[in-house]
Amino acid sequence: MFPLWVYAAVALAIAFVAFAVAQWTPGLGAIFVAGATTMWVAYSAYRGARARQR
Repeated sequence: MFPLWVYAAVALAIAFVAFAVAQWTPGLGAIFVAGATTMWVAYSAYRGARARQR
């Protein structure tokens, strides 16, 4: 499991990038957030499951 600050940093990074993308193309920021958060949750769950096996 990551420390709490890592989750906060990733959330802020996703938000900043989504804001920048949304300024460029309206609506694309929400799509980016959906994809980025899905990938982050999948990676975090995979890492947690792998750590519990040890």
